[in-house]
Amino acid sequence: MFVDACAIVSLFVSEPDADAYDEALTKASEPFTSALAVWEAVLILARPEKLEAPLPDTLGAVMQWLRERKIELRDAQASPAEILSLAISAAVQQGVGKKRLSSFDCFHYAHAKAAGAPILTNDRLLRATDVAVAP
Repeated sequence: MFVDACAIVSLFVSEPDADAYDEALTKASEPFTSALAVWEAVLILARPEKLEAPLPDTLGAVMQWLRERKIELRDAQASPAEILSLAISAAVQQGVGKKRLSSFDCFHYAHAKAAGAPILTNDRLLRATDVAVAP
């Protein structure tokens, strides 16, 4: 299961949907994420309304959190060209920008699609793609 940034953030700071994410994550075999998903999560978590911490400190905390939950940080299961193609496919299907998929979401989709894995997310637009989602 690909763990996207919104799931990392939600679980890390115990947002209202964290229980649903946690349940799905405990059932997942070999959960993984990408450097881009961690980057997005760190940017969000470092904000004043979340942890209000420097980026290096936030990264350290997130990496420790990933290790504790056995969420592997790994490279894509496809070539960079294939990942780009899959990200473009998501952008064409759902659109990119305000009220559409974010650029990050297009790459989260691409990583999950390339790995043949579901995405741990509550994003309604990712739910409308051809990749399975949880919770």
